[in-house]
Amino acid sequence: MEGAPNLLAGLDEDSLHVLNRLSSEGGTWIVGGWVRDALASVPGADVDIATSLSPDQVVGLFPDSLTHGARFGTICVRTPKSNRTWEVTSLRTEAGYTDGRRPDVVKFGEDIIEDLSRRDFTVNSMAIAFPSGDFLDPFEGMADLGSRVIRTVGDPSKRFSEDGLRILRAYRFIASPGGWFLDKGTESAIRDCIGMISSVSAERIGSEFRRMIKLESGGESLRLMRDHGLLEKILPGAELIEGLCPTSDLAVAMALMYKESSVDAVVASETIKSNLKATKEEVSIFGLLMTLHPSTSLTSAEEVRRFHVYVPPNWKDSVIAYLDWFGVDRTEVLREVPPPRAGAAPLVDGNTLSEYTGIEPGVRLGRLKGHLHRLQIERDLTHQNEVLGLLGEIDFAGEDHFGWKSLSWP
Repeated sequence: MEGAPNLLAGLDEDSLHVLNRLSSEGGTWIVGGWVRDALASVPGADVDIATSLSPDQVVGLFPDSLTHGARFGTICVRTPKSNRTWEVTSLRTEAGYTDGRRPDVVKFGEDIIEDLSRRDFTVNSMAIAFPSGDFLDPFEGMADLGSRVIRTVGDPSKRFSEDGLRILRAYRFIASPGGWFLDKGTESAIRDCIGMISSVSAERIGSEFRRMIKLESGGESLRLMRDHGLLEKILPGAELIEGLCPTSDLAVAMALMYKESSVDAVVASETIKSNLKATKEEVSIFGLLMTLHPSTSLTSAEEVRRFHVYVPPNWKDSVIAYLDWFGVDRTEVLREVPPPRAGAAPLVDGNTLSEYTGIEPGVRLGRLKGHLHRLQIERDLTHQNEVLGLLGEIDFAGEDHFGWKSLSWP
């Protein structure tokens, strides 16, 4: 393509060092996302490299590299002067995908066109030779880039049967800015190959899902996933709501999708944990959000003080984002009611409380201590005597201690 060689001028110094080292020993091409995004004037993609060198030869040039993908021809190149990595893949041919994820046989070669022919989509099958700058586009990826169409390289059913993750990558493209859409043949093959998702690990599904919902048109991707039957396979029972994306908070997105669902919150928690590999913290935040009633949350000073103390700092943004989605803005009340002046710790310990009340250590004393702590926070008490004075309001010797509320939120 005219002007494509000028793209090399946009390479950073560290990438040029890696490319120059590789090209001094063998054929070297920049491939994939960097080429696509550079042509579209969208900077930021990693510089992925194809080479005619074998993995052993690549490691010989860059001894500090990571070799966990060497079996499939991929080396994560590291250099002493940079904390970055570059994915360098030896030109190869592949055969057999019995697990629907990885090739059974990999043979290294020297044909860049054959290497590009095994890639997923035409917009990812372009390459720039280094250092000549020759632009290679054997599958008309540039035309598809201009039209914003997602089309597989070759037979779409074959491409998806080789690697089920490509289905999710197609949906992620749809989520990207610019109004991408699926080629009819590609969309038809996705519908036919939806079952291939079972061959994709939950970690990879979760990773693609997180990237998708952050993007401008993530909602359109989710709609297509629903229409094609994939969303139900990944998140059974989830309800797609208008305006969900973009968001970088998986817990918030999941709570919004399951809030009005018939699926029990505990079951939904297990679903996102197992199917998306949601972290323990994300699952906990999701569980908290599922208990909230937005219109009645954070409406009193007492509750706001408990929120300040009880909810971990990194969870609070999720709560606020969740409430905001329902049109509930609590920023003013959170600003007007600061955290308790005495901090979060109880002002009365168990020994003091036992001496004061005559209650022996045990469940009753523990429940009373927890209840006083809650009242201390709610009323913003600052001295031990103020807390002990609350005992005048409590029949601590006769009341059912299981009725005493400990510090919690909501």
